[in-house]
Amino acid sequence: MILIWLWKRLNKTGARPEVSGRLLRRFPEAEINKLLRARILIEDRKIDSWGTCAHCDCGYDARMIQEIDGKLVACCPLDPSQDVILEPNDLIRYRIDGEQLIAAIAAAGKLTGAPVAISAGLWSMGKATTGRSIFLCRSPRDMFVPGISMLLKSLAGGTPLIVVFDEIDQASAIRLRDMEIDVHEVAEILRADGNGVEVMSFDSFHPTGHRVRLIVHRSSQAVTLDGRVLDLPSQMLALVRLFAEQAVGPDPRLKKQEIEIKTGREPKEIIRDLRNALIGCGLARAEVDELFVLVRGIGYRLALNREEVEIVG
Repeated sequence: MILIWLWKRLNKTGARPEVSGRLLRRFPEAEINKLLRARILIEDRKIDSWGTCAHCDCGYDARMIQEIDGKLVACCPLDPSQDVILEPNDLIRYRIDGEQLIAAIAAAGKLTGAPVAISAGLWSMGKATTGRSIFLCRSPRDMFVPGISMLLKSLAGGTPLIVVFDEIDQASAIRLRDMEIDVHEVAEILRADGNGVEVMSFDSFHPTGHRVRLIVHRSSQAVTLDGRVLDLPSQMLALVRLFAEQAVGPDPRLKKQEIEIKTGREPKEIIRDLRNALIGCGLARAEVDELFVLVRGIGYRLALNREEVEIVG
């Protein structure tokens, strides 16, 4: 989705966020025009030179753009085969209006309440239909500024809150969840609707521990995580069921020896394959990495509470 793509650009382009017309070519013209009308994208300036080749020895900082036979060409002074044919829109630079973009993301995600900038990289977005207070954050380090976590909890008014990042490392995710802040990556809010069109939804986010998250159906060999049916190979399904059965018992830790006996494979290898299979089902890498926790000297455990796991016949 172009709104999320622009948000990522906003995070990476500094105090004056902009995007080139050439980069925008990947999106339909109708979408670009819609953003221009909404003043999310603003035509800012035109350029008259182009970057040099990645490994060019010409010594120039840029190459001039010339019109040759009716075409715009960024000419390489040393190697004509490296010339770049340009479209007129390639020369336009568009400024991204951060406030308008954030408002559009909130509207597309059907959040209630007006978005508010808390800091340069952190926004209060409003509430999802599930009652979650949603925050959008540029980087995990923005969350560790003194007083920020207390401010977010205050803004949430006692309701469960969630912070969505472009990407988040496992260590930061664990630290934030220890602070009772649920975290997700922005890729998790993108879904395909019935027509295969990518849309934005925050409705799959529920408070951790307030509902059953993992359901294993023994009879149908089906597994559902956070409402999503996991299309896993039979060996991976069997391993998830093994973890679930262990999680609802008195000791959630699954010993390496038992994994090897049940699957006939080396535990580290099959856990790696299971994580890759779950990513293939659409789960974010950070979520998958945290789902199965290494217990040193023993084995692994499912990182869900007993009440979050249900096994049905």
